[in-house]
Amino acid sequence: MAVLVDTNVVLDVLARREPWHQDASDLLFLSAQGKCHLALSGSTVTDLYYLVNKHTSNTSAESKEVILRLLEFFSVIDVGFDDCSLALTSQVADYEDAVLVEAGRRAKVECLITRNAVDFEKSPIPVYSPEEYLQKFVLSH
Repeated sequence: MAVLVDTNVVLDVLARREPWHQDASDLLFLSAQGKCHLALSGSTVTDLYYLVNKHTSNTSAESKEVILRLLEFFSVIDVGFDDCSLALTSQVADYEDAVLVEAGRRAKVECLITRNAVDFEKSPIPVYSPEEYLQKFVLSH
């Protein structure tokens, strides 16, 4: 079963943001080893492309290469009409976060990994920080 990863965790890897970079990188390493199955929503992928292209000196081709490399570690969960519609009445207050939760729920993900757990307090999907996920599910086995 897949683990849905929020945008901020991927940005921690790409931008080498401290102190979160190591845990986020460890998740990708475990995915590469086949020890966990990570997923992004389709909307997260487009957001990442936009952010990489806008906030770096990358050309469009270089930004696409970054996305292509990321897709080696992640599967992609589509975001559909029902996800967008259900998110409008979700208990998760932020609409973008609610769309992520609804797509994850439909895809039956195991959990959601984010650094902003407070934004997902009302999520029906269990939510963990990268560090919590690594400790609870990976490093303890």
